[in-house]
Amino acid sequence: MDLREGDSPAYAVVLDEYAALMSRAERLLLAKLRAGREWTGDLKVSFYQHLGLSAIHLDMAYRQLQAKLKSVAELASDRAKDLASKIASKRTDIKRKEKALAKAITQRSKLPEELRILGERVTHFKRNLAAAKVSLHRRYLSALKHSLSELHAKTAASASIGLRIHALRAALHQHKRRLAILEHRKVEALRQAAQPALCFGSRKLFRAQFALKENGYSEAGDWRKDWASKRSAQMTLDGNSSKESGNQFARLRRRPDGRFNLELRLPKQLAQRATRSFVFAGSLVSCVDFANLSFNHGNSVIQRAIDAGRPVTVKFLRDEKSWKVYVSVDDRSELKAVDFSGGALGVDLNAGHVSVSVVDAAGNPVESFNIPCVTYGKTSDQARDTVRKVAAEVLAIAERFNVPVVSEKLDFSKKKTALKDSNDARYARMLSSFAYSSFDAALASACVRRGVGHRRVNPAYTSIIGRVKFARRYGLSVHEAASVTIARRAMGCSERLPRSNDGTVTVPTNGSVHVTLDLPVRNGSRHVWTEWNGLNKEYHKKALAAQGSSGRRPRPGRRPKTSTGRSGAPLHGLSAEVGCSRRLPLQSRDPGVGRVPGIVS
Repeated sequence: MDLREGDSPAYAVVLDEYAALMSRAERLLLAKLRAGREWTGDLKVSFYQHLGLSAIHLDMAYRQLQAKLKSVAELASDRAKDLASKIASKRTDIKRKEKALAKAITQRSKLPEELRILGERVTHFKRNLAAAKVSLHRRYLSALKHSLSELHAKTAASASIGLRIHALRAALHQHKRRLAILEHRKVEALRQAAQPALCFGSRKLFRAQFALKENGYSEAGDWRKDWASKRSAQMTLDGNSSKESGNQFARLRRRPDGRFNLELRLPKQLAQRATRSFVFAGSLVSCVDFANLSFNHGNSVIQRAIDAGRPVTVKFLRDEKSWKVYVSVDDRSELKAVDFSGGALGVDLNAGHVSVSVVDAAGNPVESFNIPCVTYGKTSDQARDTVRKVAAEVLAIAERFNVPVVSEKLDFSKKKTALKDSNDARYARMLSSFAYSSFDAALASACVRRGVGHRRVNPAYTSIIGRVKFARRYGLSVHEAASVTIARRAMGCSERLPRSNDGTVTVPTNGSVHVTLDLPVRNGSRHVWTEWNGLNKEYHKKALAAQGSSGRRPRPGRRPKTSTGRSGAPLHGLSAEVGCSRRLPLQSRDPGVGRVPGIVS
C-alpha cells in the first residue's frame, strides 16, 4: 500500500518524524552496546524518556537492531565461506603456474648447451661438405640441412621460452596479488561475522560526502538532507498478540467494504502531530488515522490473523516516490500430505524457462510443458513478479491433473561456487540472478496457499538419467526428461541403468547428433548413482568429441531447430524431436532405450 506525499502531506511528515525517532533510538543503542553497556533495565531508563519514547518502543528498536546485526553477521559468514573456496582455487592455480614456470626454467637452462652442440655439429658438417668427395656430397648436404633445421628450431624455442617465462612470472605475480586480496577480504569477513558493524544510511552514501560533485551534490547541505533521509527511511512496529488487532501501536481494523483503517499511535515526542486523541487506562493516547487502505494481496490472511489473535507486524518503508506499508503475519496454513497414487508433476528450473512433466502412478510420462521464465535484465520487482506467475502456472497444471509437485533441493551456495567450472554463460547468469534463489520459495508458497502437496528431492544425476532413459524414447528434450526423473525419484521409481543386448546405449546430445555409450557392468554392492557418475563422465567426453567432429558447436543450452527434407520429414529421425516442447500426450516410440540387434534406431 502506498502513502504518497502529494496526497497526504500531513501523514508523510508524521511518518518522517516517527521513523527518524526510531532510527535515532537504534543508533544510540548501538553506540551504548559498542561502549560495553549491557541490555538491562537501567540502560533503557537512561535515555528512553529523553527521546520521548516508551520503553516498549525502545524494546522494538533493540529487537530491530539485533536482527540487523544478525543479518550482517550471517552474510559475512557466508562471504567468508565463499572466499575460502576462492582462496583454495587460487592456491591451486598458483601451484600449477609455479610448476609450469619451474619446468620452463629447467628447459631454458639446458638450451645453451644444446645450442652449442648443434652449432659444433653444423660447423663440422660444413667442413666435411667442403672437403667431401663428389660421391659423399649429397650425404653431407642432407646432414647439414637437418642440423641447421634443428638449430633454427632450438633458437626459436629459446626465444619463445623466454617470452613464456616472462608471461608465467607476470601471471604468477597477479595470482599472488589476487590471493593476498582474497585472504585480506576473508579476514575482514570473519571479523565482521564475529563483531558485525552497521552504517545507517549505507557506506556508499557516507563516502559521497568526500566527493560531492562527482556524486551529484552542489554543496554539503544537499548531501546532509539525503543522508538524514536515508538513515530514517523505514521503521517497524512489532506485533503483540496480547493487544487489540495484534499490535499495540499500529492497529488495523476491517471496514465493511473489505478495506482497512490503520490507527497509528504516536509517542509523546510527536503528540503535537496527532489528528485525534483519547484517554485510555488513565493515559492520553495521541494517534493518526489512515483510512481506506487496501493491500495488493493477502487481505483475507491479515483478517484471519487478527481474528485469531496472532501478532500483526506493520512496517513502513519510504522509497523515491512515497511511503509504503507492509504487514507481516504468521499464517499457519497446514501442509497437505503428499499422495503419489495418481502420479506426480516434476519441475526442472533452467536458464530462461521451466520444464514441467506429469507422470502417472507407474512413473510413465503423460504430458510435458515448457514455461518461459526470463528474468535477466529485469528489476527485482519484475523478476519477482515473473517467478510468481510461473509458479502459479505450475500449480494450475498440478491442479488440473490433481497431482503433487516435486522440485529440486536447490543449494545456492554450492551451485554458485561452481560457476567458474561452467562454460554456459546463460546458466551462470541464472545462478547469479534473483530468479534462482526465489523460485523455490515462490513454488512452496503457492503450494501451501492452493493446498497442493509439495516435496523436494536431490537433483543429482537427473539430467543424465533423463537423457539416457527418457529423452530419446519419448521424444523429450533433455530438460523435460530431467523433470520426469525428478518426479519419478520422489515416487521411489527405479533408477537402474537400461538393459542392452550389446552393452551400449544411444544418447542424444544438446545438438542434432547422438553418441553411443558403453554401459557399465552392474554392481549390486554399490549405489546406482556410482554407475550414473561413470556414465555421465563418459557422456561429456564423447559429446564434446561428437560436436567437434560434426563441425557444429551450438551454444550451451540452446535448442537445435528441426531439420527437414523436401518431403518435410525429419532428417535425423528421433533426434530432430529432441528439444521440441509439446503439450500432447506422450507414447513410447521405442521398445527400449538400449540398442537391440536387428532393429534400426
